[in-house]
Amino acid sequence: MSGPARRWARALEHQEHRDARAPGRTWDLRLLPAALTSWVTALLATTGPGPLPAAAGAAACLALLAAVSAAAPPLAARALARLRGTPRTVPPRPGTRTGPAWSALALAALAAAAVLLGAVADGRATTGGPLGDALAEGGTLAVTARVLEAPRPWSAAPAAPGTVPAGPGAAPSDGEPAGRAPWDAGEERSGVVVELALEEVVHDARRARAGTTATVFAQGPAWADLRPGQRLTAVLAARPGTAGTAPVLRAAAAPTVVPGPEPGARERLRARFTERTDRLGPDAAGLLPGMTFGERAGLDPALEQAMRDTGLTHLTAVSGANCALVAVLAGRGALALGAGRRTCLLAGLGAVGCFVVLVGPDPSVLRAATMGGLAALALLTGRPAVSLATLGAAVTVLLVVRPGLAAEYGFVLSVLATAGIVVSARPLTRLLGTRVPELLGTAVAVPAVAQLWCAPVLVLLQPAVPVYALPANVLSAPVVPLVTVCGLLGLALLALPDGAGETAALVPLTAGGLAARLVAGTARGLAAAPGALAPWPTGAGGAVLMAGLSAAVLLAVHALDLRRRRPRPTAGRLRGGPAPPSRPEEHWRARDRTRRRRAAAAALLVALVAAAALRAAHLERRPPPAWEALVCDVGQGDALLLRTGPARAVLVDTGPDPRALERCLRRAGIDRLDLVVLSHAHADHTGGLPALARGPAVTAVWYSTAAAAPPPELAAALPGVPAATPAPGTVRDLGPLRLTVLAPDPPRRPGAGTAPDSAQENNASLVLRAELTGPGGTGSSWLLAGDLQEEGARALLRRAPGAVDVDVLKLSHHGARNGGTAIIDASRPRLAVASVGADNPYGHPHPAVLGHLERLGVPLVRTDRHGPVWILREGPRLRAVPADG
Repeated sequence: MSGPARRWARALEHQEHRDARAPGRTWDLRLLPAALTSWVTALLATTGPGPLPAAAGAAACLALLAAVSAAAPPLAARALARLRGTPRTVPPRPGTRTGPAWSALALAALAAAAVLLGAVADGRATTGGPLGDALAEGGTLAVTARVLEAPRPWSAAPAAPGTVPAGPGAAPSDGEPAGRAPWDAGEERSGVVVELALEEVVHDARRARAGTTATVFAQGPAWADLRPGQRLTAVLAARPGTAGTAPVLRAAAAPTVVPGPEPGARERLRARFTERTDRLGPDAAGLLPGMTFGERAGLDPALEQAMRDTGLTHLTAVSGANCALVAVLAGRGALALGAGRRTCLLAGLGAVGCFVVLVGPDPSVLRAATMGGLAALALLTGRPAVSLATLGAAVTVLLVVRPGLAAEYGFVLSVLATAGIVVSARPLTRLLGTRVPELLGTAVAVPAVAQLWCAPVLVLLQPAVPVYALPANVLSAPVVPLVTVCGLLGLALLALPDGAGETAALVPLTAGGLAARLVAGTARGLAAAPGALAPWPTGAGGAVLMAGLSAAVLLAVHALDLRRRRPRPTAGRLRGGPAPPSRPEEHWRARDRTRRRRAAAAALLVALVAAAALRAAHLERRPPPAWEALVCDVGQGDALLLRTGPARAVLVDTGPDPRALERCLRRAGIDRLDLVVLSHAHADHTGGLPALARGPAVTAVWYSTAAAAPPPELAAALPGVPAATPAPGTVRDLGPLRLTVLAPDPPRRPGAGTAPDSAQENNASLVLRAELTGPGGTGSSWLLAGDLQEEGARALLRRAPGAVDVDVLKLSHHGARNGGTAIIDASRPRLAVASVGADNPYGHPHPAVLGHLERLGVPLVRTDRHGPVWILREGPRLRAVPADG
């Protein structure tokens, strides 16, 4: 063994002996106040009204931390003493400080000040000059910019602000979302979101340099085909009243790529890697680049959905584990060559830097590199690989550099997953180690605690629990390092000059491709299993419920671990007291059995309470026997079911969110859709189509659009299903339901329109009169007006004035002001329906429309207030019943 290797081994042995002599590991909380205060300050500074509230929030956080640091130690000491069975009153060691940790609080104050200054500096770029004026007043601006990240898909499904991860997983910390929708995405198709570094901005004939980044929501292949590093010019639209915030813009036209130099070494290397993996099959082509350096462009959508449903999406995002693996491999390689510790350290950190350059310096990669790099630094210097101090330092540094990370869900999940592994993985591993081998216990404990710590945030993003996330991650755990290591080795060989490693790279890439197939097979198999996703309450209530359940489980794990490590009293004399009477071993065994029974009873009670809460929250009532229609609650969008028979219906529009549509179809117990109607090609009416690819059988589709082709989502979701644009006057009878097409006239057929704007697409809505016949000849009539605006409504009333006299009116354009009130006056309905999202940014339904309905005495059903609503027939009466009670 070489000299450096012997020194390394002795250092590790010394560390192990020191850990063995220690009575128990403790959590290093010295940097926790700085991290928490920095986070609160950054969040308030980047999302609040200004720096003063952020400063006030930081001061309040510091005061709270001071109080906690003063009160927590004695309380924690008593609790730990009770659990461990040690004396409750132990005199402090000489030199031990009590009371608030003033040095930690002072560091927290300095960190908060640095974060606040950074946030203010970032905000100045968007409060002055042409960009600031455009964000304050609205309007268009011409920009010259550089693409920072590869475009990602987005849809108009409701989502919380910020860059959010998609898909829970065992370590869901590093998944990135498909993107959030812009302020008016409900009026557009799905598209792509692009992160740009703005270089120059022109607004109102004023030109200025810009030193900020912007998020752009766009449509069209010209935007989707952009690649990181490209420079472009484009015309973008700004939302008024957003000065001082991170710019979120909408593309007003296709971009023009500015010719630049030939692709650099980074782009050529990534292209060679992707080209080689494309030859290994679709699974390897999608997973190898993603699990190696975060490239997900080649990932099959069906496989991506399966990974999302099984909590495996984090595998295809660059994580701290990737960066730590790169650093450790480089450091160990240098060690094998006889290098000293410093050389190994520099080799590891240099490898991380090269990896960041390869992947791209976007926020998620920088976050992962900082955390992973600090972990690797600790490993290479003989310290614990991960600690709360390391995590606190990484959080503080990142928030000082990029305050906007505080509002990104990806960053939140990254920190939570890492903290969970640091705090809770070891206790759970020890508990499992009494029943299973240590390696298996670790494989189960790490994803389990990461999932528990992240679960409250994940249910905000996807109100469903991936039931098989833990087994999916446990089954994938053995092959994930193999995929990543093979990918990195192949990447390194492909980087050799003059193609020297082309042939050699095939060996690791082929091995990695085979391992990637195992990951894909695990995802597909478990995603297809019954009950792969369990629904969960939406909003803050669901997050609080999940937080309570997760906290209960984690507290139970830590309490059981402390009790298991509690020393048993032995006969003899205790310091400071008389010798207790000796008790037989059977006494302690009986007491252990009693404790285990109590723990089992408590766990059973928690499980029963959780099951009852879940059942109460998710018990979907059986459909009422006399239901005629179900107004689905799909957020800001339209989806309506008209019953045609037992477990059969017609679906009019799909809403923006596939998950919400799936819940609606399950609630109504629909097995077959006799017809799917897509009134027009906007995302808030077609975005839920993917739910039909894995949902009930579909017989036929009617659609309308002013564009030159049918909605692209249609063929992807329902391949082989007959689809047509019906002409006005077309009548279709489906059991008790008769549908009559009233508009548009002339019908928009594929090839007839070109690049319609939002108003043209709205006025191309397929307008239907629906007549439902119930038992005894009773029935109701509906007018389904799509998103008609005033121009389209006037044309409809000129063509078919008598056909709009109905019992129930589905308000056009969600009750928007530009839908007008002429249809309301002409139809004089007994009931009006508006499918709108809670607190939607469009102000739907408009107060003028609400006032008009009130003056006419027409009751209104609103999904933002009533949720999903059953429309029932009770003799000659119609009755609206909220489905959630």
